[in-house]
Amino acid sequence: MSPAPRVISGWTRSRFLAVVGVLFVLQVGLIMLFGGRKPPSLQATAPSIRFRALSGPVTEQELLRLFFAGDPAVFPGPGPHGFSSRAWMDQRPEQYQPSNPLEPPSWLALNPARLATNFIALPAGSEPFPLGLAEQRTAQVEPLPAFLPPERIRAGSEFHIEGALGERLLSQPPLLTAWPSAQVLASSVVEIAVNPAGDVIAARLLLRSGSPDADKDALAKTRALRFRPSTAAPAITWCRAVFDWQTVELPAAAPQK
Repeated sequence: MSPAPRVISGWTRSRFLAVVGVLFVLQVGLIMLFGGRKPPSLQATAPSIRFRALSGPVTEQELLRLFFAGDPAVFPGPGPHGFSSRAWMDQRPEQYQPSNPLEPPSWLALNPARLATNFIALPAGSEPFPLGLAEQRTAQVEPLPAFLPPERIRAGSEFHIEGALGERLLSQPPLLTAWPSAQVLASSVVEIAVNPAGDVIAARLLLRSGSPDADKDALAKTRALRFRPSTAAPAITWCRAVFDWQTVELPAAAPQK
């Protein structure tokens, strides 16, 4: 046997329109039933006025305490008639009162007749006080200037003898020349030995100048010196002869042809 065919039930067009119409009519009825009401108007009732009669005489403080508010801070909050400006805006700020009261200043009176009476009277004929007597002495902040002796610039080569033999020199100081050199020459120092007769008996070179020709010239000129004889001088007197040389530039080389 074959199974019986299943019947599928569905919404027809007429059935759908009927359900929508019923729901629309029901919604319109509910709106008309509950949406048209108005709240009942409440009529404001005027506050009743009450009068109090005094049974006997009262003082001003009792009258303020019973019927009035003398302190504006009693009603500081906002109310139906506005904010209590008397409580917060019209109050005078408190004045600062120190815990330890200070004594008022007491000014000393100035007597012009006593001015300049503390100075010591000078006797007749004495000199007045110096001008710098009341000068204020301050600490020396800047260093004092240092004055250096002027440096002497040599115009040429120079010669001098160190020690006491320089005063006993009889011969004229030797004539010195300038030496050409690429570098500045140092001083030639010659140690000499002089006998009581004033003759140079020995000469040796202690310090070289850097130029062999200048050192040889210094030895030759030292041996030619003569000194004044002295009987009080020891057997041999040693001293130094210093030759400060002037240096000149080397001549330019001739160009090669």
